[in-house]
Amino acid sequence: MPHEATLIYSESLLRQAVFAFWRRSVGLGFILMLAVLAAILVGIIALGAPLWLIVTLAVILAIAAGIAVALYVGYYRNSLRKFRTMEKPQATFCADESSFTMSSDAGTTTLQWSAVKELWQFPSVWLLLYSKTQYSTLPLACLPPETQAFVQERVREAGGKVAG
Repeated sequence: MPHEATLIYSESLLRQAVFAFWRRSVGLGFILMLAVLAAILVGIIALGAPLWLIVTLAVILAIAAGIAVALYVGYYRNSLRKFRTMEKPQATFCADESSFTMSSDAGTTTLQWSAVKELWQFPSVWLLLYSKTQYSTLPLACLPPETQAFVQERVREAGGKVAG
């Protein structure tokens, strides 16, 4: 029996999805590393460390923080670009035992469940990950509970990981 839902998108939802993806991709460890590096930098400045050491640590900190910010901005801009090409900010999600289709006025794609490597679950949005850098956004408010359970089941049975 196919499951069908109309997915309604907004800039706010996309911001939440990108932030959730960024936070899990970058990870808490990376953020803690930036904080520790910043604390070390402040400490060595207070201790009067050599200028070359201060500059080296400052550059490393700036590059690491810049990469994290660039990742978020890149994914957010890409999501907004795709969102703004849609005349109506909605898509149809249709899923059956072997595949799922997402269709909007911007295009249609059909994928086998085995294409989904992971399902990341967040309070307002689910992300279907096809690789470490590609995902589709499923607004949770648009998916009935039986469709949510079906998606989880199909991802698991196709060999994908479900992470909550």
